[in-house]
This record gives sequence, structure tokens and C-alpha cells, in this order.
Amino acid sequence: MHLLDQSMALERIGGGDESVTFAADASAEFKNLIGPFGGWSAGILTKALLEAAGDGMELVSVTTDFIAGLEEGPVRIITHCDGGGRNTQFWSARLESADGTILGNRATAVLSRRRETVSWTEHTRPDAPEPETCQRFQLPMPWTKTLEIRPAVNPPFQQSKQPMQSSAWVRIDPGRSLDPAALVTLADTPAPRLFFATGKPGMLATVSMTVYVHATTEDFEAAGEDYMLIEADGARGHRGFYDQHARMWSRSGCLLATTQQIVWYKATAESVAATG
Repeated sequence: MHLLDQSMALERIGGGDESVTFAADASAEFKNLIGPFGGWSAGILTKALLEAAGDGMELVSVTTDFIAGLEEGPVRIITHCDGGGRNTQFWSARLESADGTILGNRATAVLSRRRETVSWTEHTRPDAPEPETCQRFQLPMPWTKTLEIRPAVNPPFQQSKQPMQSSAWVRIDPGRSLDPAALVTLADTPAPRLFFATGKPGMLATVSMTVYVHATTEDFEAAGEDYMLIEADGARGHRGFYDQHARMWSRSGCLLATTQQIVWYKATAESVAATG
């Protein structure tokens, strides 16, 4: 079994049709500086929501709020259908410590039995060097061993202040077929915009991330284990928070998802100037 699937293994321990509770483990293999990597948390919540909703329901969007870090080890996920009809439902989920004393993350999602309609894509995949020619970027956290990131255009830390627009190739290493949970996990891999604004690392934390899923079953199958290109930018950082927006493309140019974040950061103009 792939490491990502091991880390997202769920055991149904209670509930019925509209509320399901799962037991899981926060894996040390996806540890971030404080608690699990945000993408892993969003991914396992996505998987729990889809399993609770049952066959035929597809993920349209999921918003994850990152409230507190959890220690590695046993956790539980409580899912609930908050309403909706036969074809579109609104679900929520909570990722908690096993005893329920700490709420780590919460998610809200829209799921639907989707149908064929008129379709369009407003943008096209930007040009980028092929992933095999780009150098892998690793941070000193365990999750970067499994989630492969290869900056393609405008890598971070090139100068004191850079343009916000960047792109990077991402995939799961070793290869694993793409699915909604993996897509949501990879949505949290773009380098923080703070790195481009200051040219250096800094203290930050994603507060909330939303992923809008456009990929069909056929799109997931076509993407397979290959790299995706994520292009990202941000509009403004101000008074402790900045926004980040990204598009997730298959190598062949299919738009699989769009995503956005609001991120807390600590850097002040004075502190950046002082460290030059």
C-alpha cells in the first residue's frame, strides 16, 4: 500500500446515513513544523467526506480551516450531512484528537451527482520547462519526501522581492494515481507568497484553504501518476494576512482544480529590512 494511502486509512467506528465517525492516525510521515501538513489534513477530511456521502457523490468544493496542530497518533473524524437534496449535498467534517478534546481542523464541502452540461475553460496552461529538467525543491519536513515539488517558473528566494506569479510541477512520490483526496493534498504545495515578497523564509500559517474540483473521473485517469503544473499568485499581503490563488493543470493542459488560501504571517517591514 502506498504511504499516502496508509496515512489516510479510515476505520468507520460509528454513525449512520447522515453522520459518520472514522478513526485514523496522524502520520509522522506527513508532519509539518506544528502538527500534520495542512494538505494532508485537507486530504484525509476529503476522503472521509466522500466515504460518508457514499457512491455516486463527487466532490465539487471543499474548504478546510486550520485551527490547531495535532500530535501524531490516533485521531478521529466526524462527518455530517448538513442538508441538501438528492443531487447536491452540503457536508461538514471535524478532525479531532481521539478523545475529542482538541479540534485540529474542520471542513465544509459541496458534493453532487454531476451531469453533462455545456463546458468551457477560460484559461490555458502556461508554458513551463518540462518537469524532468527542473530541480526538486525540498524543505526539512517529512512530507516533502512524498509530495514532490519542482519549481518551474520564478522559484522562490531568487531576490529580495520577486513577482508573485510562479509555477511548479508536483506529483506524489513514488507514483500514485490521482484522485480527489490526493488532488486536495497537492493543492497546498505552492511556495508561500511571503517567500516571494521578502526573498526569505518567514513565520506563517495557512488559516483556510478552498479547492474547487473540475476534474472528471476521466480527467483523473488521464492524469494518472504524472506531474501536474500548479501556477500560483497573490493579490495583497497586509496587516498580517495575504491571499494566494492557484490553478492546477495536468501536463496535457486539462484544468483539474482551482484553489485559494488566506494565510497568516508575522514578518514586518522593519524585520525584513533589518535582516536585509
